[in-house]
Amino acid sequence: MVADTASRDGTREAARQAGARVLAVDPAAFDHGLTRNLAAAALPEDLDVLVFLVQDAVPQGETFLGTLGTAALRPGVGGATARQVPPAGCTRATVASVTASPFAAAEPRRIGPLDEVARTGLTPAQWRARVCLDDIACALRADLFRRMGGYRAARHGEDALMAYDLLSAGWALEHEPGAVVEHGHEYTVDDVGLRYEADAVFFRERFGFASRPSWLSVAKGVLAAARRDRALARLHPERPGTIDGRPLSALRRAQVWAQYRGSRGPLGSLPERRAVPTPADLGVPLAGESIR
Repeated sequence: MVADTASRDGTREAARQAGARVLAVDPAAFDHGLTRNLAAAALPEDLDVLVFLVQDAVPQGETFLGTLGTAALRPGVGGATARQVPPAGCTRATVASVTASPFAAAEPRRIGPLDEVARTGLTPAQWRARVCLDDIACALRADLFRRMGGYRAARHGEDALMAYDLLSAGWALEHEPGAVVEHGHEYTVDDVGLRYEADAVFFRERFGFASRPSWLSVAKGVLAAARRDRALARLHPERPGTIDGRPLSALRRAQVWAQYRGSRGPLGSLPERRAVPTPADLGVPLAGESIR
């Protein structure tokens, strides 16, 4: 199932030729959460797993779907995210952005399940570190997804909100490095500011967390990025080291300043809890228990 917002680059035709169904979405009505819900609702109801991909995530290997889907059905797990690796030939800036993400890890990771004390006592910063689900390439239990009503409406950050909902209901999240996608954005200096500011605004408003709350955090961010760029220049001298003729340092400064701008303003609060089925509600064994 391909959800397409009036593309004009041959995407719809290529998808149909490959055997996919195409769901036409009005660009003015596009919502990252609700559009995914529409696509999921058009699929058969007897599925075990729903796998979500963005258009520029390229699965690697024939076992990708099976590996990612299996991870989402492990005891106590509500959703699983694939490992992300940078595309061949991309710039060092893209390598740095992708490899700095927790979703680039080569080792498996499980977050949760959280007990009730943890679920009610975590701070916004602690939640920010735990809402690790990325629907660049992720799998969710189909019955759980449908019974909870799918994603929340969200113009940004729908996967972080889904992670919050699953963890709040006692589910665990899995990072599955055996399922790999190539993915990475070649941002310009102008583009990167829009993206990183939007991300910072989302976490400030929806989770009460400021990504770059002070001048000191800005300075630390710029210095840390410079260290990563120098290390990557030594590791990957063959990759382009400029963006539109400008040094990578300009991109890094734009990223950090955008986070600072997005962090300014009133802090919101953690999302209200939704009515989400627990593992016990669906008869799913808890993490660590055997499947019978």
